[in-house]
Amino acid sequence: MKRFHGIDVSTKKLAIATLVNSEFGVVELQAKSRSWEDRLAQLYKQFFKFVEENISADDLVCIEDIPLVQNRQAMLKLVHVLAMCRVVFFHHEIDCFTVNVSTWKKVVVGDGRADKDKIRAMARQIFGTGVGRLSQDSIDALMIAKWGQLRV
Repeated sequence: MKRFHGIDVSTKKLAIATLVNSEFGVVELQAKSRSWEDRLAQLYKQFFKFVEENISADDLVCIEDIPLVQNRQAMLKLVHVLAMCRVVFFHHEIDCFTVNVSTWKKVVVGDGRADKDKIRAMARQIFGTGVGRLSQDSIDALMIAKWGQLRV
């Protein structure tokens, strides 16, 4: 059974969704330190362990690419988090694919500019009412995993 993983990155949290057929699970790894360097280190340690224990080279991993944001500092930090994820996958010899936010929204939701409400509504349609308890980051990660599943 092929597993599909979708990852939504931020500077404080990694939302990771795993999709097997129509069953799913979501994990959020969080860093709470005020220091950016400490948060990155905390995310790295948690993510490394998660990948080691839960993702294999046979799985398909998709990560949302960094959107263009106005704040240069935020963009640099997001790029660091994405690079950290890629390095962890390189270490474990796991392929990963980045996907543009507009691309996965267009394929999975049907609208490349879909807002949070539209994404949440489509997630309910695809996965059922159980997604109602998930954060928006986790729903995005789940929809990114769905995009990967639709690619195969």
